[in-house]
Amino acid sequence: MVNKKLKQNELEQIQEIQARMTTVEQQLGQVALVKINLQKRTDNITNYLEETQEMERNLAVELEEKYGRGSIDLQNGEFIPSQVNNTQEVARTVK
Repeated sequence: MVNKKLKQNELEQIQEIQARMTTVEQQLGQVALVKINLQKRTDNITNYLEETQEMERNLAVELEEKYGRGSIDLQNGEFIPSQVNNTQEVARTVK
């Protein structure tokens, strides 16, 4: 069996396909790295959210123990007692 020489345009087509495949492999690798970094960022922000929610719960408990139930006007820095809380306190006092 005799080896046959490929035409120049055929070699160029094969080389172009190989170059394109190399580009695809590189791009897929970069996408995989971006996904890994995105997952890390997602995990970090999820942890930050959980910590923030825990801080919020702790502060809410602390403020409720100190001031009772109600709401806070952040613009005026005032605690506004809840009507339900006042009614319960009045009922407890009357008993």
